[in-house]
Amino acid sequence: MIVLRVLFAMLPLFSIGFLTWGTMIRLAVVTRRTLDWVLCGVSAAVMITGMVLLPEDIETTQADVAMAMILLNAAAFTVYFLVVDIKHDKVRLGIVSPASTSPYSPYGATVPRHQAGYVPPAQSQPQSQPQPQSQPRPLQQQPQQQPVVPPQPATPPSNPRIDQVRAELDELSHLLRKDEGK
Repeated sequence: MIVLRVLFAMLPLFSIGFLTWGTMIRLAVVTRRTLDWVLCGVSAAVMITGMVLLPEDIETTQADVAMAMILLNAAAFTVYFLVVDIKHDKVRLGIVSPASTSPYSPYGATVPRHQAGYVPPAQSQPQSQPQPQSQPRPLQQQPQQQPVVPPQPATPPSNPRIDQVRAELDELSHLLRKDEGK
């Protein structure tokens, strides 16, 4: 796939802009978007206009304008091809959502997008974990209320390493909240 991307990106540059339409046809076929088909036509029209404007005497201003049109057409559509083709691949692979233009967090994710069901513990609910005590406390007369834990949705089986990381992160979060309270 990358070899084709490089080949089609170099096609307009190696042909001095005369085959820019070929790159745009490939992009329009891959993405199947109307905009890309329209831009393919625009690219072909700019290249044909540049060829028609190109005089036999290449030492004129008209020749410079015609070649500038053809070369700018090649450069602009090569950049457009690379941006859209790379984004199309990322959407196809699930790295980027179709609605966004930027990738997800650069830090990665501990839960793959296709697995749902992990709900982190609420920030306001106290964690009920036994803590080591340095000295015994007197018994309290008031009964302690147990925090109400909402039922967790059924989660599909997941990787044990991810479960371990989740547990460690939950524990670290609890310790940090406890330190902030002091």
